[in-house]
Amino acid sequence: MTKPNRPVVWVTGASGALGQAICNHLHGTGAQVVASGRTLETLPAVMNGLDRLRLDVTDRHAVESAARDILNRYGRIDAIVSCTTTPLFGDFLSLTDEDWDAVLNAKLLGSLRVARSVIPAMIRQQGGSIVFISGRGGTVPPPRHLPGACANASLNVLAQGLATEYGQYGIRVNALAPGPIDSPRLEVMAKGVANASSALGGPGRPEDVAAAVAFLLSSEARHITGICLPVDGGRAR
Repeated sequence: MTKPNRPVVWVTGASGALGQAICNHLHGTGAQVVASGRTLETLPAVMNGLDRLRLDVTDRHAVESAARDILNRYGRIDAIVSCTTTPLFGDFLSLTDEDWDAVLNAKLLGSLRVARSVIPAMIRQQGGSIVFISGRGGTVPPPRHLPGACANASLNVLAQGLATEYGQYGIRVNALAPGPIDSPRLEVMAKGVANASSALGGPGRPEDVAAAVAFLLSSEARHITGICLPVDGGRAR
């Protein structure tokens, strides 16, 4: 077992623009990062203090095995950042049950599975921090992105419930809701699929989300739990 003298942070969904930025930012703060995703090739590059793990969060047994492997290797998991998603857009009447299942299974249940696999260890440690990446659609649902919006709203509620239940063990749980962020996904969103504008006049950058995540995980946010922090540049008129 390797026992790093740095906080151990597990980032799921680390293949996308947000996940990669979060991993790189947290690594830069001195954390030991474990970046997981479905394909190793799209995860951040391996370096000292950043490891990669192939994982499909829709597989409950794989998630539980991954949690055990990380705990066996490092002895603890200090924080989780759940950044999984399945972008799926369409008219409500055209979306099938299978479409809804795919989004909710990856984003909502994928986040839930990871939290459930690690919270027992955090209870034993008497501390930990969890951040669910939800989205602005959780409060302002775009009609053509309702599966993702419903998953986002559920993650916001899940964060509140877990924060209330496990705060007694020193575990903080928060959600973070990005708005339009400069990424490959924004081009799709800008085509009338979702509101891609902001009060500040343009999209944010993945690094803006990463910095906010680092704050929520830090000791500076030690008295913040159960919230949903918008990182969306404000809502345009």
